[in-house]
Amino acid sequence: MDAILMGFGLIFVAAVSGGAFGLQYRVQRLYTVENTALVSLFFATIVVPLVAVQIFLPGWMSAVVAAGPLAVFVVFAFGFGWGLGAITYAYGFNLLGMALGAALIKGITVAVGAGIPLIRRWGEVGQGAKAMTIVGIALLLIGTAISGRAGVLREREVASDPPPDRGNPERRGAAMARGREFALGMIWCLISGLLSACANLGYDYAEPLEKAAKDLGRLDLYATLIRWMPMYWGGITALAIFMGGAMIKNGTWRNYFAGGSLRDFAIASSMGFVHFLAQIPYGAGAFYLGKLGTTVGWGVNLGMALVVATALGFFTGEWKGASKAALKMLYAGLGVLFIAMGILAYANSLVS
Repeated sequence: MDAILMGFGLIFVAAVSGGAFGLQYRVQRLYTVENTALVSLFFATIVVPLVAVQIFLPGWMSAVVAAGPLAVFVVFAFGFGWGLGAITYAYGFNLLGMALGAALIKGITVAVGAGIPLIRRWGEVGQGAKAMTIVGIALLLIGTAISGRAGVLREREVASDPPPDRGNPERRGAAMARGREFALGMIWCLISGLLSACANLGYDYAEPLEKAAKDLGRLDLYATLIRWMPMYWGGITALAIFMGGAMIKNGTWRNYFAGGSLRDFAIASSMGFVHFLAQIPYGAGAFYLGKLGTTVGWGVNLGMALVVATALGFFTGEWKGASKAALKMLYAGLGVLFIAMGILAYANSLVS
């Protein structure tokens, strides 16, 4: 029981950090999405992890070599996909807002990221635990769908205030632009949801790396750190290629050297630390939860992160002026999410 409580406690830390990630995009002054994403992910995948792994898992490169090139490449490939998910997340998040963007992305990521690890361990888990896990995941999807629907209602209310004036070309053009922006944001978020699931899949498929670390005599909990390293290398590679290319094409790399850019650099680097806290505690929490750690833990992690993101959406004024119907739907969606997380916690307790 103590291990389970520790696991969920660590996952709660990861969820709060994950829900807060992206808030910093709202307060940047000079940096574009490309500038911010590259700096934040550089700190999240290179600087902070290297410091942590050197402290808690010295000699970790020996375990990487012992795991073999195929195991490392598989995790690297998932990391590359996760990096692409971070890119599309940034664009979708900025177009749709914190609440709706998080609902769409996390809903899809839950289904893919939690479902595949469950299938991989299908024969290792009892029928009762499997059934409750499936129910919990289904409710997570329903909760995110309801929350997303509330965001759509809010968007429509904002778009229709003031009402479109067909005789006024400026208002008509503005309404059409908002519609195109909303559709583009939906597409980015759908793509990001699929690719973001690679974070959990990469961690799940990195078992050979953790085993290699254990074989070298490393402590079990700290050995989970090594699972992230090849995935981080893949993620930053994707960011460097696509975000770096975009900055060269658009000339926005100059923002790094513009007057007053130090403020934005500090904010972006802090995002990297927050992102690190959104993943490493999750991995440790999944370790404590056992066989269903990467299924139950992933679902609870993203469900709670969505709740946090929604709360921050209120704080930043995204829901200011929303109708009672939209707010009631949002509260209903959050209620379903809490029920789903309770069911997933119960499912994990059924695993021997």
